[in-house]
Amino acid sequence: MTAQPKLKAQRGQRPSLEFRPIGDLMIDPAYQRSIDTPASQVLIRRIAADWNWDLCQPLNVARRPEGALFVMDGQHRLSAAVLRGDIYDLPCVITASKGSEDEAASFVALNQQRLKLSKIEIFRASLAAGSVEAHDIREALEMAGLSVAGTTNTDSWKAGQVVNIAGLELCLRTHGQRILRMACLAGAVAFHGQVLRYWGTIFPGVVAAVVKHGAENSEMITLVLGGCEQAEWRDEINRAKANNPNMNMRAAAELAIVGAIDEALEAKP
Repeated sequence: MTAQPKLKAQRGQRPSLEFRPIGDLMIDPAYQRSIDTPASQVLIRRIAADWNWDLCQPLNVARRPEGALFVMDGQHRLSAAVLRGDIYDLPCVITASKGSEDEAASFVALNQQRLKLSKIEIFRASLAAGSVEAHDIREALEMAGLSVAGTTNTDSWKAGQVVNIAGLELCLRTHGQRILRMACLAGAVAFHGQVLRYWGTIFPGVVAAVVKHGAENSEMITLVLGGCEQAEWRDEINRAKANNPNMNMRAAAELAIVGAIDEALEAKP
């Protein structure tokens, strides 16, 4: 249970909830982030192309003494509405403002109070929403006897739980469900009964090994993986990265693990 905080006196004026014409809503570049970036433009086009009122949270808007309305939070939604051309007003939470400096302080506070969803939380929500990709990942994990952990806190993990959602998604999108299933199974067998503390670091190398050597060498992949502790694989991957400073961790994992399996297969009678 969350402890009761020491309460300070309420500040500010209670906001009003209003629908305001989009033409009345302005942006102050003095404190607002630019939306002239590729990422922002992609997001604006995505919102505009598939507008969903269920997802349109009220914009945070400041009303200055002269009555002008400036958006503190929600300019992507505003820009998407303007781009569509068939949306004429938007829901707004309107608070009193003394001017740009006052709004800038509120802008900072709004963004500092926002807690970003973790990949685990997004994955669980995607499952509930019926995402095909999320269900394919869960199926691959379940076939290997694995599951997604409830939190990123390593102290709470149980044996067979994973958190590397981004790596699982990348594997599925790049190589398909068959490779994802084989990679999950190889790791599950190699580290059976263990807390998979370094699975996210090791997994890209397992995927690369499965892609290169295929099902016919699955037993060797599993034997080589299980021949070292997870922490030893982590150290090998870190050494590969240190020896190749321009290499990212995924490539370092591929180099370390695929290299070890290549050696084992070459030594095989």
